[in-house]
Amino acid sequence: MLSIKRVGVVVKKGSLEGYEIARDLLAFGVEELGLEMFVEREVAPYINWSAVFDIEKDSVDVIIVIGGDGTLFRTLHRLGSRDVPIMTVRMGRRGFLLDVPPFEARDRLRDLVEGKYRIVEYMRLSVTIEGRSTRLPLALNDVVVQSWGPSKTKICRLVVYVEDDILYAVDGDGVIISTPLGSSAYALAAGGPVVDVDLESITVVPLAPMQFNAKPVVLAPSKEVSIRVSSGSGPAACVIDGQCVELLKPGDVVRVRRAESRAKIIRFARVNTFDRIRQRFPA
Repeated sequence: MLSIKRVGVVVKKGSLEGYEIARDLLAFGVEELGLEMFVEREVAPYINWSAVFDIEKDSVDVIIVIGGDGTLFRTLHRLGSRDVPIMTVRMGRRGFLLDVPPFEARDRLRDLVEGKYRIVEYMRLSVTIEGRSTRLPLALNDVVVQSWGPSKTKICRLVVYVEDDILYAVDGDGVIISTPLGSSAYALAAGGPVVDVDLESITVVPLAPMQFNAKPVVLAPSKEVSIRVSSGSGPAACVIDGQCVELLKPGDVVRVRRAESRAKIIRFARVNTFDRIRQRFPA
């Protein structure tokens, strides 16, 4: 069980509802639970809370994310490989990965302090671009190499490798490399399989390929996937979790492998991934 004294709160920027929830949780944590409560420095002026923290460098025992999936992704990207569990408060309709509704936030924070929770660890992907020193964030959902820019209609020409072997060449819109969690997101919409989150694996899903043999493939988690941008390709980019974008040129190679660090998400009830998929894509 976690020893919880210092709690950081991250809120979707510009969300008035989120700011109100944060104010309430911050006050509740201090006054009722005796916690040290901090809010992310960037949104502190909108919440009128003096105790602030920086995600990248300040130490807290737990982070509470209030927002949608994008807010969670950005928080994890900024955390990097630091081992900080995250409690999630869902807002709006795009919080597929966030499970606490706003009206339960106080009760779940109390449950957290009392040890009534479990931590679910999710596999992530490490991404590098050959020849570049840029440090890219770990992917929770997916890494997409795709057409980009004003000439996005021009075909993206890629060669996909598994270790040193060519899997296939793809002429189309790009390729998705997903985690088991991400298999029910963009990869699923592109025709990939749903992978049980308890089964560690890496899934490769071509985006609108012209080649008939370019089909979704599920790989062992120990495999490294490389995507090379071929000569004659249109402008391309590497997009991580829909948040981080790195532009690519012909000859660039994107390497993707299982990350050593896993995302730790605090859950208060059993998460049924298949129920969530049915809710997202009702019959």
